[in-house]
Amino acid sequence: SIYNFQHAFINVSHLINVPLDKQLSDELDHILKSSFISSNDPTKKEEFQAQIRMITGFLNDLKEIEDSLARQWTDSLVETCEIFCIENPIVELLPKEIKCKNYIPLCLRMIKIRSQLQEQMIDIEEKTIDLWNAHFDIQDINQSNENSFQVFRYKDDSLSSFDTNQSSTIETTSADLIDWWEIIDMPSKSQAVDDRTSLFTLKITSISLSPSVLFENCRKQAEQWASKIPNSRLVVTLKDGKQAKYFCKPEKFYQKLKKIFEEKKYDHDTTAVIDSNQLFVDFMKLNDKNSLPIIVSEYYVVEKQLLIPILLEYENNQFKYFAKATATLSSILNRFILDQQWKFTSPQNYFNVFDSLGRYISEDSPINKMYRYNGQSPVHLQILQCNQDEKNVCEVSLTMSQYFNQATTWKQIDTWSKTLHINAESTTDRYNFWNIEQQYIIDENETLSFTLGEAESINVDAINEENMIDIILSYDKTNQKIRILKSCIAQSLLNNSKYFKQLDLKISPEDCTLIFVSNESERQILEKKDMKNPISYYASMTDSLVHFEISLLIQIVQYDNQKEISIPVSHRNITLQQLLEMIEINDSHTYLASYETKMILSELSTINETKIFLVKEHQTCLITIEENMKNQRYITNASINDIYKQNKNIDQYLIYEHDFIPSRETLLSLFLCTVNSPIKFNLTYQKLQANVTVTNDEEKSSIAFQCAPSTTVGRVHQIVCQLWKLNAQFYHLSLSDDTNIDEECSLNDICEYINDLQLKLISIADVKCAINYQNEIVMIPALNETILSSIMKDTLRKLVIPFDDIDRFEFILLDDMKNPINVDLDLIINDIRSNSSTQFDTISFLLKKSKEIED
Repeated sequence: SIYNFQHAFINVSHLINVPLDKQLSDELDHILKSSFISSNDPTKKEEFQAQIRMITGFLNDLKEIEDSLARQWTDSLVETCEIFCIENPIVELLPKEIKCKNYIPLCLRMIKIRSQLQEQMIDIEEKTIDLWNAHFDIQDINQSNENSFQVFRYKDDSLSSFDTNQSSTIETTSADLIDWWEIIDMPSKSQAVDDRTSLFTLKITSISLSPSVLFENCRKQAEQWASKIPNSRLVVTLKDGKQAKYFCKPEKFYQKLKKIFEEKKYDHDTTAVIDSNQLFVDFMKLNDKNSLPIIVSEYYVVEKQLLIPILLEYENNQFKYFAKATATLSSILNRFILDQQWKFTSPQNYFNVFDSLGRYISEDSPINKMYRYNGQSPVHLQILQCNQDEKNVCEVSLTMSQYFNQATTWKQIDTWSKTLHINAESTTDRYNFWNIEQQYIIDENETLSFTLGEAESINVDAINEENMIDIILSYDKTNQKIRILKSCIAQSLLNNSKYFKQLDLKISPEDCTLIFVSNESERQILEKKDMKNPISYYASMTDSLVHFEISLLIQIVQYDNQKEISIPVSHRNITLQQLLEMIEINDSHTYLASYETKMILSELSTINETKIFLVKEHQTCLITIEENMKNQRYITNASINDIYKQNKNIDQYLIYEHDFIPSRETLLSLFLCTVNSPIKFNLTYQKLQANVTVTNDEEKSSIAFQCAPSTTVGRVHQIVCQLWKLNAQFYHLSLSDDTNIDEECSLNDICEYINDLQLKLISIADVKCAINYQNEIVMIPALNETILSSIMKDTLRKLVIPFDDIDRFEFILLDDMKNPINVDLDLIINDIRSNSSTQFDTISFLLKKSKEIED
């Protein structure tokens, strides 16, 4: 079992110790075994060595970026390796579904595979040693037939085995012997029986600690203080609460304090002065640099017994300070940095802070929260200068183990944890138990078996309440108070199904977004980058409970340019008319259409989809199905299949003009004669037996439909020219092998197999006109005698533009791109071809509105 190796990773962040799901785990096992573990095929030890080095190198590469993996634990491990330029063949083998959070389970499997390879190498090496002994006829009666590596093998491991007695003719020398110390994972446990019961286990690892954010923030704040103009207006609050106010230069202020002590007859041994940061001010002498500290504006006279001594060590020197119990650690560090007048800005070095036990201090806290040996002893602090290229600290991880009944509650676990006195110095009455995988606080009455669910094992953190925060999560009018880790990112609220159940929210998290409600009037829609901020970030922006509102994120796609408009709505019960008002569109000729079926939605209907098209009226068409069904409006690029999807109750075929059934892929735009003309379909239960597919080189797609076998070729010709809006006199139909067919023939006459009849529509025109209009090219066939006004009408028909608008358009001849020519519609094609130096078969025109030309 890979869990036999888990002790090697107990010091690693829990964020990258998430088990693989069963399917992904089985897939990974198959990949690794098939790639590294050979069957009965002979393998040279050099190949084993290369594979072992490859695995070791991969594990070392991952170890170097371990901290980065923890920071981006939700990202793909393969993609992360590519970002950090880890060029190891193993990366290409791994499924992309493996995340950074699966780092430890992956490493355990790689170690297991490496151990299996090492065992196989030892098997080969033992064969070599046997042959070497046999070569000199040396009998070793003490030599065992058992593979010596078996003593390191777990009994339940199923590894590939080799016959150690198999004969071989290979000769080796001592130079070929393997250096076991370099490539074998030596056992960390003695093979002797050990009856000890361990209370807990400590794992100690030398690591390189990153720069202290606490110290760096104090350094920056100290620099800001040092650059400020000294205060001249000063206030001293005396023991009796009265205030003495002064307006003087800083260098005169200490004299004023001495005068106060003389006049009030304060005893210097029992009375002290502190500043607004609650730090002792020794006004009787200057500091070691013979300069005054930074002068703040407020001071207080207090009893000296209220102050706690603080010893700060740096570079074998001790610096003594006094402060009230509620003074913060950052105040001490600020004073220290200012007193020493050092900038601490070495590019190669940085600084970290430790307490008297040698523990790293990462967060600011009051002095009375710091560890002290007893109530009279000082608080000890140490500032250590570190080099970023050195492993400068030791990470100590503690692990305990105990068996519990499955019915044990977490309240009982809480009581048990207190009996261990692990965190005896903590002022916290109890812990919060955090389910790492599912990201929620475990209820104290929840049982272990319920928490475990279907999983074999889970990771649970005992979290100090100071790291938790209560927030409000709401949807519509339902609010839930939730306790969560301050460090959790906002996105985690949407990823947790438990919170959705509490709000009775039955929608996909992908269709939602969060709104940060700082107060009733201020609401911030969180963008993707905002969702990565921790909860504590938003807690710092409000004085009340952090409130997040889950909103539906409606994506409105503009049909013209495919640009998206994101609109968060608080619930589904708003109408589409209200949605249009939100995006400030009051045009009665603008519609919202279903993204799935492309049908225009009623303005009075509520939201059923989170992605919707925004279309203009001229981009739609009206569909009529039978006389007894309500008319429906669709986007023109919708298909017959969209009608079926929208009308799931239709169990019949849609038939057009009573004689052919278009395929489900047929676009509705093909049936449009004019912009406002409705498209009429009827319903039929009859399945027409002839399946016809017609192609045309000028069109992007083919036309497929069903019709009766008695349908004539002439009718098929008429259907396709009508749908493609072509002038039928310039085309004829042929079979797929270019055989011409008579239009009076029926489909039965020309083909024995009518279930898949393939036809071609071929142009018989002398020339083709390529009409450019709004990023679209329309091909119009013509004869030399064809007048341009006729071509204009064919173009407008193809573009579904009313003939009444023909006077608004003009043709621009594009035979010379640098000098386009406006042509008269009374000309014929031969006029243009005869005036050209080249007798080309395709004439290019630009179709423009007359108004645009004039402009």
